[in-house]
Amino acid sequence: KSRYEVAVGRILPFLESHDSLHDLDGVVCDWIELEWSKGEAVNSIADCLSGLHFFWPEIKGILRQAWKMFRAWRRIESPQRAPPMTLLLAKAVIARAVELKDIAFAALFSIGFHCMLRTGELMEIQYKDLELSSSVGIITLMSSKSGLRTGTEEAVSIRDSFVLNILNTLVCLQCQFRGQKLWPYSAQHFRNQFENYMRYFRIQHLKMKPYSLRRGGATFLLQEGTPIDVILLRGRWRSLGVARLYLEDGLAQVPQLRVPDNDKLRLQKYAEQCPATAFRP
Repeated sequence: KSRYEVAVGRILPFLESHDSLHDLDGVVCDWIELEWSKGEAVNSIADCLSGLHFFWPEIKGILRQAWKMFRAWRRIESPQRAPPMTLLLAKAVIARAVELKDIAFAALFSIGFHCMLRTGELMEIQYKDLELSSSVGIITLMSSKSGLRTGTEEAVSIRDSFVLNILNTLVCLQCQFRGQKLWPYSAQHFRNQFENYMRYFRIQHLKMKPYSLRRGGATFLLQEGTPIDVILLRGRWRSLGVARLYLEDGLAQVPQLRVPDNDKLRLQKYAEQCPATAFRP
């Protein structure tokens, strides 16, 4: 809803500049052409069209040409997918977060990579959703994307001792109550922290996003020779075909994730603070 409000707020001045909206479809098409010429991202157009229908349901079926134009734009513009987080980057960021005693961020970062969680799922995890021991852990996902679609609860296991140690440390440090979230701040604060670590290691040019954790965890398992059906089950994809495209695209991006030698040395220095066996399947 927040995205829709922002997107519709951008088109409103254009709509208000017209004396008549009798040909609303044509007016919106003109706006789409203008946004194309300005180099706007296609995702913002999708948010705008969906937002118009959300806030103005009476126009259902009217914006046929606008949706057709959006689909044509989407066919010729490659989607801006988050690149996969590499093992080196993941270890370095976690080590830096622990150094700063930013344990909550280190915990979310590690389980996002190890458990291949979506960003929204990470933000919603509560302490009551965790079942931890020294050797294994379980996270119940109360509001997962696929779980909401099927009306079921999903769960993911943690079998990495490094990740378990970080989570157990967080549980010991936090004076938590039953409904408290692991990340007690806003999702925007998490994204801001994520960007701060990217700037610290001077890897902003890689354009990593929080969703890169899920993509990186899946791509890393594929690189390690984990069978694709095992990755599909752990990542909770419903379709083998979709998972295969997702993984192959992530693997194809890995060679492009280059870091200058000086910055790579600092990444390696921090990554070496993590156990060599961390995240290994």
